[in-house]
Amino acid sequence: MPRASKMYRHLLILANPVIKSFDHALADAYADVVRSYRQDVEIRDLNALGFDPVLKAHERPGAATPVLAPDVEAEVAEIAASDAIVLVYPIWFGGPPAILKGYVDRVFGAGYTFRQFREGAGQPHLKGKLLVSITTSGTSLPWLGERGQVISLREGFDVYLERGFGMHDSEHVSIDNVVPNLSARYAAEQIRRVQDTAKQTCAKLFDRGRVNEGLAFSSGDEVT
Repeated sequence: MPRASKMYRHLLILANPVIKSFDHALADAYADVVRSYRQDVEIRDLNALGFDPVLKAHERPGAATPVLAPDVEAEVAEIAASDAIVLVYPIWFGGPPAILKGYVDRVFGAGYTFRQFREGAGQPHLKGKLLVSITTSGTSLPWLGERGQVISLREGFDVYLERGFGMHDSEHVSIDNVVPNLSARYAAEQIRRVQDTAKQTCAKLFDRGRVNEGLAFSSGDEVT
């Protein structure tokens, strides 16, 4: 018999300090869909974890091998065991919260030099993984677009990270007008968008797995 398909894993990195925020609801909605597809999901709530976003001098890759702190090693292991990386965060002053940027600095970039990033060599624990971003904003997309924020975040964060670390398919779901007393109808519409994104990501992982299994079989693996 052919080998059973692997259990695909989504690592959802949540960066909103407000307990029960709309970002938390979106993260839960994404995770519920993943589980319904019989795939695995792990939510890393950076604020709840008390993650330290400050990059230390000894963690920077250079002439000497960088020394990684236990919290960074733990997150690197979480990423290495995952197939899709999902970022969920609010847009603050034109970019992601500091805690998420610090996560990129310390965890995404762990042991990775700027030359490797520039050349797109591929960070071992990130290379080939799917990248999905889900962002919320209190202002409207047209307002953000007029100020160049939408394209700058997309190109300067998502695509930049994807290419530098060797990731794939950076998809960005932008949800605007997230304000207090958000209408139930609008909230439900946005949750459905996130659920659709989760379904599409699950399907992408499954399709990629089928292709990889087919290549493995055709290259000499025995099938009994």
